Amino acid sequence: MKLVLKIASSAVGILAVSAGPSTLLRASPQSQAPQTVETDRRAAEHGDADAQHRLGRAYQDGNGVVQDETEAVRWYRLAAAQSHPWAQNNLGNAYANGLGVPQDATEAVRWFRLAADQGYAVAQGNLGMAYTAGVGVPQDSDEAVRWFQLAASQEHAPAQHHLGMAFANGGGVPLDPAEAMRWFRLAAEQSHTNAQHNLAIGYANGLGVPQDAAMAMRWFQSAADQGHVVAQYNLAIGYANGLWVAQNTTTAAQWYRIASNLGYGPAGDDLPALEATMTAAEIAEGRRLARAWLRAFQP
Repeated sequence: MKLVLKIASSAVGILAVSAGPSTLLRASPQSQAPQTVETDRRAAEHGDADAQHRLGRAYQDGNGVVQDETEAVRWYRLAAAQSHPWAQNNLGNAYANGLGVPQDATEAVRWFRLAADQGYAVAQGNLGMAYTAGVGVPQDSDEAVRWFQLAASQEHAPAQHHLGMAFANGGGVPLDPAEAMRWFRLAAEQSHTNAQHNLAIGYANGLGVPQDAAMAMRWFQSAADQGHVVAQYNLAIGYANGLWVAQNTTTAAQWYRIASNLGYGPAGDDLPALEATMTAAEIAEGRRLARAWLRAFQP
């Protein structure tokens, strides 16, 4: 069994969708009463940009209407033409991912930039991701950091995480583990799972922060509870070996099984060796705990 201590980066992708002015992150789909949709439709048909954006979200998520990405794009485009930043960002997202329109990274960046130039943090973060990956624009770490800083200053957790990654790796900024951990903490406190995992790595290794077993365990647990499979694996290793916490093979088996069921191969590879050291009752309890957690888990 080997502890996974690599700083975790989120997969490069442009996925953040604007729910509206009250959030800087993609909102979980929420049911919308048909009469609300029809009220928005009437306002949207009379040119109300907010209603057009909301109707686009309704079609994107299938809330109160049959899901229809093409129709979502149609309404986003009408709102975006009125300089509605959330609709501009969501139209960029549609082009970035080929949702209701042919995939077109350059067009995605154009719409992200229009929203970002209005100060919209989600779009600023998306633009930073585009510059990080060189998708739709030439790769430019300095420009990526500039956009991440603008979004992070508005408490946009994904941008705070990406800024932490920049300081952790020296990409577009000088290498600075302490500054990396500062940004990871800000994102972690907003429940960003990669940031929580990276903060745990920092505490486990004394990287940019004083080494602190209890804090490492706290942040591994927070990320694991939200479904971060590498954090679950590291949590299992901690319990299996008495790292950061008192040894508990039943809890270790629980987290190995959970991570394995969520698709993390190394956890499944390590589980049989652990269970070989356990009693039949301990194995059964570990399996019961894992099943209960997986039934309750809402990704």
